[in-house]
Amino acid sequence: SPDIRVLILEKAHIDRSGCLAGGMNAINAYINPGETVDSFVDYVRFDSMGILREDLVRTQAELFSEVVRELEQMGLPIVKDENGQYSPRGRWNIKIHGESLKSILARKVVESGVTVLNRVVVTNLMLQGGAVTGAMGFGVRDGDFYVARSKKTIVATGGASGLYRPNNEGAARHKMWYSPFNTGAGYAIGIRAGAEMTSFEASVHCLEDKRDPGPNRDAWLLGLGPHRSMRSEKEI
Repeated sequence: SPDIRVLILEKAHIDRSGCLAGGMNAINAYINPGETVDSFVDYVRFDSMGILREDLVRTQAELFSEVVRELEQMGLPIVKDENGQYSPRGRWNIKIHGESLKSILARKVVESGVTVLNRVVVTNLMLQGGAVTGAMGFGVRDGDFYVARSKKTIVATGGASGLYRPNNEGAARHKMWYSPFNTGAGYAIGIRAGAEMTSFEASVHCLEDKRDPGPNRDAWLLGLGPHRSMRSEKEI
């Protein structure tokens, strides 16, 4: 709506920030042919051993197809088969050429007329009468203090994977699954402001090979076969 002014306070630079900074090779949540919203909810319930908010999972699953179509219209290259259908990568994934996924999203943000302040870390929400009236933070490069007043405030930061030390030291400390800068800041400002939090009882701890900073899920989730050593010995 032209009557709404939107401001994004971005801790890094919106073109290459967060978990999507390096791109993706798949969209990991999609209802492929033969599956339904109900079967997806069943899968998540099984995978999380029943620790989930089914209403939130269902709401997201109902929008998968719509969001993927929007991404394709924005210019995201999605791999298709000989019939022009999205190419599956397992039951709930589709293949993409997503090296520039974050840049594509950032371009759409700018085209929509949204104002972006890059490299501004939000430290707290502002409250008045128990209601959130904006946010405050500082510039990570200039040290300036920022105050943004708003009628509505949305916290859309990453998770808290950066809370834990990686196995790698020195200049390689960034080699970990998910962005090391996902420090749980969004959780913290919400808790300090008295926001209702949910699903904290659920956390993810993925099996990882000692040489691979990403989770080795392909071997057992997607059925792509075991991981093998240089001697063809089965490792996982």
